[in-house]
Amino acid sequence: ITPVRHTKNSGKVFDYYQRLQPRPYQDVPVRVIDLDDETLSRLGQWPWPRTLVARLVTRLSDLGVSAIVFDIVFAEPDRTSPGTVVKFWPTGQESEALKSRARTLQDHEKILAKAFRSANVVVGFTVVPEANDKVPAAKLHFAYSGDSPLSYVPDYPGAVVNLPILEEAAAGNGSFSFMAERDGVVRRAPLIVRRGNVLLPSLALEALRVGQGADSIMVKAVGASGETSYGEHTGIVAVKVGQFVIPTDPFGRIWVHFAPREPRRTIPAWKILEGDVPKADLEGAIAFVGTSAMGLMDLRVTPTDPVAPGVEVHAN
Repeated sequence: ITPVRHTKNSGKVFDYYQRLQPRPYQDVPVRVIDLDDETLSRLGQWPWPRTLVARLVTRLSDLGVSAIVFDIVFAEPDRTSPGTVVKFWPTGQESEALKSRARTLQDHEKILAKAFRSANVVVGFTVVPEANDKVPAAKLHFAYSGDSPLSYVPDYPGAVVNLPILEEAAAGNGSFSFMAERDGVVRRAPLIVRRGNVLLPSLALEALRVGQGADSIMVKAVGASGETSYGEHTGIVAVKVGQFVIPTDPFGRIWVHFAPREPRRTIPAWKILEGDVPKADLEGAIAFVGTSAMGLMDLRVTPTDPVAPGVEVHAN
């Protein structure tokens, strides 16, 4: 959608037009791999052991997806790793022998990192308003055309990031943060976020980059060739990644044109793990891994859906 000027009532008008004419579903190569309630019932509650996540990554890679994109952050070590779980075992001669054996087994983070390296994986992080020393790793090069976008992208003082071993092993790293409007409705999504002087892509933008095999993203701001600010600093006008040029508002955000939820776009994760999905359904697709499970609370309000899974916003 072409960016529009935001006024007091423009959000409600935007919602009305979205409901009146939602974006027709097109079978483009984007899929949601859903950690839905049935998947959690079959395979266990989240968080899963990282060995099971590694199986999911390997299976998706074998099905030929172009990128595996996690709307999830792996910020803490896996408590089921052998070297960690033994700390909770009782003491005693028999236990000590088992503990010694368990400590020789491979750490689950290393198993997942190995799976990441064998696939095109994008991990997700979130920026937060509370200050900390966490800075997500940039896995790409930003090129600027015109003014520096650092002047226009809001700076966040903190972040929640993935474990270093997983962040390093991934091909991409993108922010899954987006701010709802004052009425709680998600209408706009940032394509770029900022952590200090580090510019970082959104999860969806990084998915497009990794899926196309691109190594850089171009940000075009006022002052670039063909753009004039008439002496004013009015911000970002577009972002280019691979073959896609995406118009934005001055802060690098887009107004999302939502399509209705479509069963053909979503595949329960259990079907992937049980080998119940033909390769033709996923080959070449960008696969977002997220959840619609009510208990995990990643639900958003959009103009067309009062209980949309957050991963659906990224997929749209």
